[in-house]
Amino acid sequence: MSAVVLDPGMTGFRGANGGYLMAVALRQMLAMVDRPPRSLSAYLLTPVTADAVEVPVTVERAGSSMTTASARIEQDGSTAAIVVGSFGTGSDSVERLDVVMPRVPPPAECRPLLDKPVPGADAGLHVEHRPAAPPLPLTGGDRAEILVWMRLTIGRPVDAFDVALLADSGPPALYGALPEFVAMPSTDITLHFAPAPAEPGEWVLGVFRARVTGDGYATDDGELWTEGGELVLQSRQRRRILGW
Repeated sequence: MSAVVLDPGMTGFRGANGGYLMAVALRQMLAMVDRPPRSLSAYLLTPVTADAVEVPVTVERAGSSMTTASARIEQDGSTAAIVVGSFGTGSDSVERLDVVMPRVPPPAECRPLLDKPVPGADAGLHVEHRPAAPPLPLTGGDRAEILVWMRLTIGRPVDAFDVALLADSGPPALYGALPEFVAMPSTDITLHFAPAPAEPGEWVLGVFRARVTGDGYATDDGELWTEGGELVLQSRQRRRILGW
């Protein structure tokens, strides 16, 4: 069993940021699996405090080309999150890309977002945000959509751990249509990794859209793109809407 001390600054709405927890679990999994990640799903059961956690990993199956592993994030004797990942070797096959990167100005032409709209979500302080197109968060726009350039403030080309964090670092897509703050903690997040970009770079464009909202829940569909127009990953995230 692996003990991990969490960064106290990587908080989300009610505890540790979900993308950060996925990156922590992915790092533990890749210590046991020598294949690139293809998908990662996290079920966030209860808030995780900024403290030490245990992250036991189980290789559920290791086949000839794919491996499935699971990790449990445990704190104070109980399971706070369950993460399941699939890892697979590459091969020659059909190639199609039917999603298109939005046409937006490059990050150098976008102004940094200095006011972080989520109280207490200190993980956002580790990420530079530059809105790439309207609507801005919490301005009551006409679409539940957020388009934002993001990079780690430490400045380095992104890897699989970074993009897991960045996939949960944009404002909730529903903030594009809301005029004021409402807490929206994540209940589950799924990431599907695209083939590794040739030149990942520091910046990714986050495209987040809330296509289905109701009954106290919102579902964000997301994409991360490199500056060169390469798809990095697709995501789907379920959020609870609290205090409406």
